[in-house]
Amino acid sequence: MVLKLLIRNEWKETRRSSMWEQALGVKIFLGFIAFIVLTELIGGSILVASKFDEIFPDDDPVEKFNSFILYGFALGFLLRLFIQKVPVLSIQPYLHLPIKKSTLVNYVLGKSLLHFFNFLPIFIFIPFVIFQMAPWYSGLQLLTYLLAIAFTVLSVNFLSILFKRNLSGNNWISGTIAVILIGLGTLDYYGILSVGDYSSILFTEILTHAAWILLPLSVLIVAYVANYKSLIGKLYPEENTKFKKGSKKNISEIKYLKQFGTIGEMMLLEIKLFMRNKRPKSSLIFTPMFLLYGFIFYTQDVYMSMTGMLIFVGAFMTAPVLMIYGQYVLSWESSYFDGVLTHVDDFHQYFKAKYYLMAGTTLAAYIITIPYVYYGFEILMINTASMLFNIGVGPVFVLLMASNNKKRLDLSKGAAFNYQGISATQFLMSFPIMIMPLLIYLPFWAFGQSTAGIIAIGVIGIIAFAFRKTLIKMAVKRFIDRRYIIADGFRQKY
Repeated sequence: MVLKLLIRNEWKETRRSSMWEQALGVKIFLGFIAFIVLTELIGGSILVASKFDEIFPDDDPVEKFNSFILYGFALGFLLRLFIQKVPVLSIQPYLHLPIKKSTLVNYVLGKSLLHFFNFLPIFIFIPFVIFQMAPWYSGLQLLTYLLAIAFTVLSVNFLSILFKRNLSGNNWISGTIAVILIGLGTLDYYGILSVGDYSSILFTEILTHAAWILLPLSVLIVAYVANYKSLIGKLYPEENTKFKKGSKKNISEIKYLKQFGTIGEMMLLEIKLFMRNKRPKSSLIFTPMFLLYGFIFYTQDVYMSMTGMLIFVGAFMTAPVLMIYGQYVLSWESSYFDGVLTHVDDFHQYFKAKYYLMAGTTLAAYIITIPYVYYGFEILMINTASMLFNIGVGPVFVLLMASNNKKRLDLSKGAAFNYQGISATQFLMSFPIMIMPLLIYLPFWAFGQSTAGIIAIGVIGIIAFAFRKTLIKMAVKRFIDRRYIIADGFRQKY
């Protein structure tokens, strides 16, 4: 009865929303696209399943297929982090009613079971089971196998929800999961530990020893209970406030920034903005991907002989925050930009704070990439030149271009598949990082002076850093001339 009430009330809330009519057309279009993709996926799955033994003629089809399963679920976990929304319910209207807290929490978690990603494996595994397994295994074995797959799918579902929800609280669970995934990926890449072999053993053994199904079932139970306990303690507003106060304390403890006076205080506010809001925080998830670029390119001989490509990689790895933060450098504050205009007395300090934040994170990224010297001293030399260029040229170019930013951002929404605030300005801001170092290097390379070209990139960065005060003044002057145009753009809600 309570379940029926919750479903009916949530449907009414959705149907009566002012955004329902506006979003209906978009949802129909996306549904049509999803139908086409799903049809192609089913067709592809049937084709691959029917020909799987021919694609891998030297391997047992079942063992080979099972070796890919954990990789597939790891990929699904990452996709869920970027795409799947955390299930929510407007809890407050029900807190004064005689409804158990456990009922509300179980309902919220149960909603996640209806997500598209949970049904997607059906169209991948069922064709394979029909074509490659049904002729050789009994119905009970196939049922046990499919149940194990279902338990694993639901485990990934609840683990991704737990990770996303606790990411906002800087919880140790998020860090633990991230370290495990990165560690397993690194060990597998270097052949120290093969995830594929363990995947094959686990899911193949389930076919012959049904007791193995207890492993994915146990993971599912632990993931569900962890989600349940995470939610049950934060239903009431005062409990959630205590949680938020605890997370804020960690941010405000960056006391050394206050030693830099007003600029340090402004930098601290920028950091708090990123740590306390969904859009910037979810954008920062991409930062480790930039830093891991080296493992993709430095391990390939074909790229190690292409200095231009290495410069491109070095520029990316030393400027992840510069690119993510810089492309929306004023838009991050669009929701309270009028307050910025009325309360900031010195815009030179306002811009300097942003400059040093970008320069500081670039230096930090460079320090993290120093171990790539293992692949050759030239790598360190290129990354050093890229770091100098990104500290000197990147931030001032971003600040000069920032005055063209006049599209509002909603900080409460995630970054995945969110095109709000994006314009041609964002692409122009990426120009100095992606293209300019190569343009500086190419003339030297044409005359056979590759080393001189790398040095020139760093020297230009040093020169720009030396003249940073003049360049920042230019950015401030341009901002002051356009501040009311920018403010008017930020007031527009799309």
